[in-house]
Amino acid sequence: MNEKDLEGIIKNCLANFYARRKSSLNDLDFTKVLKRKNPYMFRAKGIPNVGELVGELLNAYVSSSDESMFGDEFFEPICQAASNANIAASKGVDFIIESSDSYQAISLKSGPNAFNSDQVSKLNQRFEEVEGSLRATLRRVKKYFVPIMGCGYGVVNSEPTSARKYFKLAGQAFWTKITGDEQFYQKMLTFMDNEPDIHYLEFKELWDKKFNLFVKMFTINFCDGEGNILWEKLLQYNSGSEKISLKK
Repeated sequence: MNEKDLEGIIKNCLANFYARRKSSLNDLDFTKVLKRKNPYMFRAKGIPNVGELVGELLNAYVSSSDESMFGDEFFEPICQAASNANIAASKGVDFIIESSDSYQAISLKSGPNAFNSDQVSKLNQRFEEVEGSLRATLRRVKKYFVPIMGCGYGVVNSEPTSARKYFKLAGQAFWTKITGDEQFYQKMLTFMDNEPDIHYLEFKELWDKKFNLFVKMFTINFCDGEGNILWEKLLQYNSGSEKISLKK
């Protein structure tokens, strides 16, 4: 892939990522945030005021969804375009890259977070199913099967083990494997240029509006007349059996 094409793809990927971020934030409901987050943890952190608490609630929600959205809108399209991969039809496997002598099946993750034994076994099974369905074809065309768990960032370059039947590659090792370019992982960052700064300004404007609205609603419903946070009422709303109706 030439650098101009890569720049264009990265620009488009960032636009799609921020479009999803803004849509998710715009659709975010006050009650949804309060119901899904841990009031015990926020109280334990000693948060002293409504503004800080609302900021933490919003940050927690956005950060929990950003990782998956970024993988979908940035890593996946770039992986497919840069490697000329085909989208896999099998569940649990994202892309297929064929070379003159190999058939690489890739399960793409954002980062190399540790898999538990059940997750490793499940991915092993999915790769085995793909290989099994292709065994006769691969034998005929004289290609070998290469199962890869690829991660967009991190430092991992591990061959299969007795427990994990697939390669695990992350960061530079992964992007070099599928592109042949040892600096590709750096180019993905460099070619962002100032696009994130432009998109962030629009996102921050929406963030500020949502922040102000949530501060208003929280103060009305979960603060006393002196502005103190009513933690017991917040906990009851989050975890109590009795339903509490909120004012708007």
